[in-house]
Amino acid sequence: MNLNTQFVFDGKLKRNLLLGMALGLVCLVWSAWGDDEYYTRFWTNYLHNAVYFTGIAFTAMFFLTAQITAFAGWIAAIKRVWEAMSQFMLIGLILLLVIVAGVWGHFHHLYHWNTPGLVDPSSPLYDKIIAGKAGFLSPVFFTIGTLGILAIWYFWAYKIRRNSLNQDQHETASFDYYKRERRWAASFLPLGGFLSTVFLWELVMSIDPHWYSTMFAWYSMISMFLGGLALMIMIILYLQSKGYLEYVTREHLHDLGKYLFGISVFWAYLWFDQFMLIWYANIGEETIYFKERMEQYPVLFWGNLLMNFAVPFLILMRNDTKRKIGTMFFVCLIVFFGHWWDFFYMIKPGARTAAYEAREISIGHSNHQEAAPLGSGHNAQPAGDTKHAAASTDSHGGAPEGHENAATHDVAATKFELGFTIPGLQEIGAMIGFLSMFLFFFYRQLARAPLLPARDPFLEESLHHATGVYPDGEEGGQSH
Repeated sequence: MNLNTQFVFDGKLKRNLLLGMALGLVCLVWSAWGDDEYYTRFWTNYLHNAVYFTGIAFTAMFFLTAQITAFAGWIAAIKRVWEAMSQFMLIGLILLLVIVAGVWGHFHHLYHWNTPGLVDPSSPLYDKIIAGKAGFLSPVFFTIGTLGILAIWYFWAYKIRRNSLNQDQHETASFDYYKRERRWAASFLPLGGFLSTVFLWELVMSIDPHWYSTMFAWYSMISMFLGGLALMIMIILYLQSKGYLEYVTREHLHDLGKYLFGISVFWAYLWFDQFMLIWYANIGEETIYFKERMEQYPVLFWGNLLMNFAVPFLILMRNDTKRKIGTMFFVCLIVFFGHWWDFFYMIKPGARTAAYEAREISIGHSNHQEAAPLGSGHNAQPAGDTKHAAASTDSHGGAPEGHENAATHDVAATKFELGFTIPGLQEIGAMIGFLSMFLFFFYRQLARAPLLPARDPFLEESLHHATGVYPDGEEGGQSH
């Protein structure tokens, strides 16, 4: 059988992706136009997409290593796609380096815990809760928990891909390289599983520093994985439309569809479990997270469930829909966007609140020092009480009587604002730019090696799985 096993990254595709990156850059800069004095919309757009696409690369590596460790044969025909996706963690290191530099240099105010004075007992801004978490919520640990962990993950991804490519140079299929690859894969699983909690706590959950959830890391990791799985399926369908991966048939598509369906249900379980336990305990510092999002961001809250649970559950429940190319592409498009929406929902409200709190602190200092009023950001608030929001709001988000500035903050936080209440054109454009950058790097990696790992010892099983006919002559649609 004559197979087209070498992907060619042609000029037209390169040009389209470069145009997509240019569009993303324009929209990212556009989001800073008319922004507040902390450029909150700009920085949240950057953080949102950097975390989402870096997370997709990490979960591609995690899924690949889980399959290798389990001796899964069916994935051999498409393993090069997962390998190429995982290499984007190198770009993720550069993207997140900007966020880390901003924490050290105070270029942005994404993380309220990084405000000077909050952990100093002698400061009027002293925050007992944040001070209690200072060992974890600090620039040093933030750097280790993001760049350090990501560098470890990328090293493992690099070693596994290099071993896979070296295997192709062997004269015959051999388990020697596979055993070595499996050792790397098995050792990555605990590193990925346990360190992902720290990675996501630092980058995403610490945006709301007074709130915590022991389930947050697992929930957000599954969200990233579903976004990556949906993107991977769309990439395979695109490559097939261009004449590649012709040996990947409905059997592989059906298996991937089952993963998409089953893990979407698992995501919904984690969402409900986190929500239900916090609702049932009714502890103010925990319930405020969901209360604010349900009341002030209802489109984000309910849209999240609609796109990430209702759509994949209702459409993929039927067995035959997982084998239909058009249906699968549509569902994957919704799921990919839906989990991008999920991270928007996690990041934007907390960062918006942090900007209001920083503004109140700044105004309080200005009043205390009888200085000139603060600059004319479009979210600027009038001078008022110098208490910061964590001390001036009760456990349900309301302002105590007499705290006019906290009341102003509460009213302003409920106001509709494009880019925070729902995504605007700038957010969609920035996402297209980051996606184009991801695909550009991915296709470059894909073109550097044959699409078919010719010396993989499980390749024959994977190809038989694709045709539904196994070496014993029997037909079937199940993986061995």
